[in-house]
Amino acid sequence: MSSPSSPSPAMSPGSPQAPRGRRLRGGYVASLVSALVTLVVFGVLLALGPWVRHPAPDFISEVGTNLEVQLEVDEEDLDVIGVYGLSFDGTCSFTTPSGSPGMSQRRHVRSVDYGAEEWHLVQTLEVTESGTYDVSCDNRNTEFGLASTYVADSAGMRQFTWAVIWISLPVLGLATTVTIAVVTRVRDRREKVAASGRH
Repeated sequence: MSSPSSPSPAMSPGSPQAPRGRRLRGGYVASLVSALVTLVVFGVLLALGPWVRHPAPDFISEVGTNLEVQLEVDEEDLDVIGVYGLSFDGTCSFTTPSGSPGMSQRRHVRSVDYGAEEWHLVQTLEVTESGTYDVSCDNRNTEFGLASTYVADSAGMRQFTWAVIWISLPVLGLATTVTIAVVTRVRDRREKVAASGRH
């Protein structure tokens, strides 16, 4: 009768084990995530750039050709009103609430345009008293509309701010990505040297 097989001896703590595959260090993962986030941010900045740098005017009147508008202005709204057009082909005149001709100023052709449809600030109207203004435009070949001049007045500061953001965010993301990768690489090499010194 055969004797029962003896159980295999347990492996001693010093016994060699099958080598384990090296896992990717957390620093490299963080560096990869930082690079992906930087690419996404850069893409979003490219997509939003035209609308942020040159937003469309916030029209306070209808938009059309041969524009005829009656504009009611309160005392707290006294300001300069802009005439925006898809081209500079046309002009507007207006009458103040007291019945006198209003003061206006033509704007020179500029390379700056506003909104996806590329509106241009064609003319400014001086609003100096509250009441009803009658605005009449001769713009049979292009569309005109009335809006605040804010988008034109703030264009320089808005474009400067956007340029700083457009440059600084991707650069900051790239610097973070490289820094994390370099620090992780240096730490990995130090651990390798320390491990080889113990053998």
